[in-house]
Amino acid sequence: MSATSWQALSSHPEVHHARYLVPNFASNSIAINTAPQQWLVISPGASVLDEWPGAGQAPDQAQAQTENKLELSIILPNSFHYMGVSAWQARYPQAKLYASRHAIARLSSKGLHGIHALEEQQPLLPANYSFKIPPGHRGGDVWLCKTGVAEPLWITCDSFLNYARFSRQPVARLLQKALDAAPGLKISQVVKWFIMDQRQDFKAWALAQLSADQPQWLIPSHGEVAHQTELAQHLRQLLETRL
Repeated sequence: MSATSWQALSSHPEVHHARYLVPNFASNSIAINTAPQQWLVISPGASVLDEWPGAGQAPDQAQAQTENKLELSIILPNSFHYMGVSAWQARYPQAKLYASRHAIARLSSKGLHGIHALEEQQPLLPANYSFKIPPGHRGGDVWLCKTGVAEPLWITCDSFLNYARFSRQPVARLLQKALDAAPGLKISQVVKWFIMDQRQDFKAWALAQLSADQPQWLIPSHGEVAHQTELAQHLRQLLETRL
């Protein structure tokens, strides 16, 4: 998938995802059509802005009018995922920003202001969707989950990685090998030792969520989309052995 190619999930057509690059690593932007003219975007990358599925297709003035009518909510899924936000704000100044309360202080220090805490205020979500804020994350992670459906979906942040192969970038490849961050579904050592500050709290919470949700789809912030009938068992084994 190219850096500007958006794809919809076959089982969840309201969900679209695209890959963008931050230094040395690929990240995912997720766009969800929550209602007519209403979208929610998680971890927006600057390079995927022009072709995202909520963008107006008509040129010039007609496109500008379409974009001005759009109701856009931008989710910063932790305090480290902010690099593309300013580009999206420039295009959509009416967009509202959301993050976990724990992430807002660092995000504000990076020049992002007016962020709504998801614990206090949330954007419109379609049926079966809910935000979840896992404990034990130094960066204030936010997940968005769709449950109570045939193929439940987890959209997570840095808790899990799913790189299909080692990166072709020398620095990234070296880090992936050293930190056991690829290939396949992983909990990186950097997440374990530096991003999580209460690993056992996170582990107990995540295991309980797995039992309740039984996800079959996973969109991590970094790596490939995972679609497996036995995804919950795979993630459970990962949590049990890595944490």
